[in-house]
Amino acid sequence: MHRRSVGETGLLALAILLTIATVSCATAPVGPVVALPNGYYLRPDKAGQSEIVKRGSDDSLLGPVAAYAVSGNLVAGALGDTSASSREYTNDLPFSGTAGTRYFILDTQSGTLEPNLDPAAWQMRLQQLGVPSDFEIYPPLPWTQ
Repeated sequence: MHRRSVGETGLLALAILLTIATVSCATAPVGPVVALPNGYYLRPDKAGQSEIVKRGSDDSLLGPVAAYAVSGNLVAGALGDTSASSREYTNDLPFSGTAGTRYFILDTQSGTLEPNLDPAAWQMRLQQLGVPSDFEIYPPLPWTQ
């Protein structure tokens, strides 16, 4: 039976730790992000608008996101460009869309995305999913690099 020396065991442990650190860094986002549940992120696209991506992917899942909020494993919000006024200030005021605003619901646990909902269908679906009735969405804060 072959016995390893303390030095060999130490080198093996160091190699394992470096491998784990390298693998974990390989999937870490680059640049500013807002962490969402279950490995999803809100990040700026090339134009500075917010988009949602899944960890380990560079492809936009959904964007541009004009406003959003999280309730449990759900991310819900509005699609479209962020208004100029919300870029200048913080997101203290809830988003108020129009009849033409399109909304989305992302279940981060199952990965199910319901995009392009009209306001009535969005509200009804939120109610069906058990989201509190006082649920409000807000424009994302401006991205600074």
